[in-house]
Amino acid sequence: MSRSPGVVLKSKFVMPSASEYNNYVEYMDRDDVKREVQVNRHSQAVNDFQVYHSYINYMGDEEKQGSLFTSDIDELNSKQKRELKKIFHLAQQNGSPLWQDVISFDNQWLQKQALYDSKTGALDEEKIRNVVREAIKEMLKAENIEDTAVWSAAIHYNTDNIHVHVATVEPFPTREKKRIFDKETNEWTEQYRAKRKQGTLDKMKSRVANTILDRTKERNRINDLIRGSVSTKKSVDLATYRKTKRLFQKAIKKLPEDRKKWQYGYQAINDARPYIDEIVEVYLNTYHKKEMRELHKLLDDEVKVMKELYGEGSQYQKYKETKLNDLQKRLGNAVLVEIRAYDKRVRQMEAQTFYAKNHRSYTQYKWRRSQSLDSAIRNLQFRLRKSFHDYQKDRNVEEFDRMLDGYER
Repeated sequence: MSRSPGVVLKSKFVMPSASEYNNYVEYMDRDDVKREVQVNRHSQAVNDFQVYHSYINYMGDEEKQGSLFTSDIDELNSKQKRELKKIFHLAQQNGSPLWQDVISFDNQWLQKQALYDSKTGALDEEKIRNVVREAIKEMLKAENIEDTAVWSAAIHYNTDNIHVHVATVEPFPTREKKRIFDKETNEWTEQYRAKRKQGTLDKMKSRVANTILDRTKERNRINDLIRGSVSTKKSVDLATYRKTKRLFQKAIKKLPEDRKKWQYGYQAINDARPYIDEIVEVYLNTYHKKEMRELHKLLDDEVKVMKELYGEGSQYQKYKETKLNDLQKRLGNAVLVEIRAYDKRVRQMEAQTFYAKNHRSYTQYKWRRSQSLDSAIRNLQFRLRKSFHDYQKDRNVEEFDRMLDGYER
């Protein structure tokens, strides 16, 4: 049996007319009703968990959960809970959806991150609260409601996996309305758009992972490896390599006549791509053989971390492939840029030779063309180095989480 992912996010919403919404508001300031909360971490069903109208009722029961908290208060007192209840009730009256999220953690994974002690049951609640705040901030920003939304959350200990319940509303809704058909009343009605973008939930989950699991050092090491090697490597003139020249010329012959299609990602260059890729390989083996070995190892390490964090259902396997393909594309386009420049110079020289129409001019043309090829290869060397450098420079610290698909829908 595969191990549970380190972090699971479950998300859904309810509309103001739903009993779950009303019950949540009614129970917000009560401490007398307790209910077991279950989260199926392995299910792909978005609403395969029990929430929210009862979770605040764990107040004061330290064995069940921590205190209710918000964006700026760590522990709400009775008066603050009553005020929050009024805000949620106002949101319900004004037609705001109630957005619900459960962030569930694998306890062993939390312990590995030094946030939980299974022997004592101690949890670093301050860290978890900060994690939740960062994640919600990301969600609100992505949905353009950071200035209008109000949320509350509570940490639960009453299941095998520590998890946090979050409830969010807009007291004065700002989202657009849409017409829907109510099957119960058999009438058309208007309601505020409630569904959040899947990209929003991706970002929210990524923020949870990044705030807990800081991989900045490892990913910066990748950057430093390449940038350092680019600035300190002794120059090696690729123009002296017959193989590079031969590949360069073969690639040109295989390119389509339409020069607008000379882009690495276009199918039109499929016949030329093998030669372009081989030029890139020559460059990497010449300049960055050691660095590429370490790069592969670091990428493999990132894949292992993501597998543990997001579980078998995620697309962590594609991370390394995606990163290396991105590098290949950048360097491939660098080759094509120099091919275009060289092609333009050759066509200009051919035009001059045609009009001169004499042997001396043709001899000079052949000599100039040979010199132009050497110049193109030297320029290519510089362009590849710059592209390799930019590839690392442009990497975002959070980029690797963006291509994940391991969230629970």
